[in-house]
Amino acid sequence: MKTYFLIPLVILTGCSSTRVVKMPPMPATTLAPEQAQSVRYSESVKGYPIGRYVDPNNGFVMHEAHTVYRVETTAKWNLHPNGSPAVSLGPPVAIIDSAKYAAPLNAEVVAEVNKQKAATQALLDRGAKFDQSLSQLAGAFQVVKNVGAENLQLKQELSVTQKRLDALEEQLRNKPADSLGVNQNTTTNEW
Repeated sequence: MKTYFLIPLVILTGCSSTRVVKMPPMPATTLAPEQAQSVRYSESVKGYPIGRYVDPNNGFVMHEAHTVYRVETTAKWNLHPNGSPAVSLGPPVAIIDSAKYAAPLNAEVVAEVNKQKAATQALLDRGAKFDQSLSQLAGAFQVVKNVGAENLQLKQELSVTQKRLDALEEQLRNKPADSLGVNQNTTTNEW
């Protein structure tokens, strides 16, 4: 019975061991004060002059005028540096800024760049054709607008002419036949 309590204890102590990995020492360099600002912001300390006052915890104690210094902001890392700092971490002399240097080229990158250039050129060509079609469409729209205005004018003239024709036909119906120069008493010649 006693051995059963010892088994979990032995297993748990075996799992709790940690492995410590030691890093080899690296040579370090101290940054100049003008370069340190590009890596880490320093803390901000402000001084506040205070006049004489009575201690709020003890009315029998008075403090003489003095300056109180307060840390406003603590030091923190500069994640947006203006320039690349020269930090020696081994063989490289400075941090390589990839925005300033061209990336190494290989066949896949060159092929993809050429493909993107071709797609961009095709898009620009389509845009030019679209602009040309749009200008032609604007011209055609103006022509259709003019034709529509002419059609409207012709419809109005046709309506006026139709009204005049109807009025003339009405006048002809109302006039007697004699006034037209036709004699109703004439006999027809039969052959």
